[in-house]
Amino acid sequence: MLKKGNSGELPVTVCSLGDASVTEGEVSEAFQFAALKQLPIIYLVQDNEWGISVTSKESRVTDVFNLSVGFEGISRIRINGDDFVKSYITMGEVIRTVRKERAPFVVQARVPLLGHHTSGVRKEFYRPKEDLDQHALHDPLPQLKKELLAQGVAEYEVLKIEEEAKKYVQQEFEKATI
Repeated sequence: MLKKGNSGELPVTVCSLGDASVTEGEVSEAFQFAALKQLPIIYLVQDNEWGISVTSKESRVTDVFNLSVGFEGISRIRINGDDFVKSYITMGEVIRTVRKERAPFVVQARVPLLGHHTSGVRKEFYRPKEDLDQHALHDPLPQLKKELLAQGVAEYEVLKIEEEAKKYVQQEFEKATI
């Protein structure tokens, strides 16, 4: 029996992965099985056009949106992941669709690469300054802050939300590493 949410909503699974991972056989197998069994799973693919130290052009011929067209029974959509409000609304729609249809969905989110891919490979070693600067322009956090202020949220409230989020993430990180 499926465990339902507080309002009776059906569960879905979200699998978050990077764009370069779609070149791996395990991802193809996961897509095949999800399509075959019509599983209620959302593959959220964060596409920053980089693999570990290589650009997407150096590592693959297509992106996940085009790749997933070959998996009959998987719906797909592209979103601009650096626009929080639109992403939030779109992901809500995708979740509702997957809950209703009980079928898989691929969401390709174009996002900036702001940090390092791994702790062992620093971004400055393989990415030109121009690329780092371009990605920094698309950081969703400053854009969200600007949007909240434009919507009338007081600056002290925005700062409070930010501090609470940092505290929550730190607490959850500590739980996960115990």
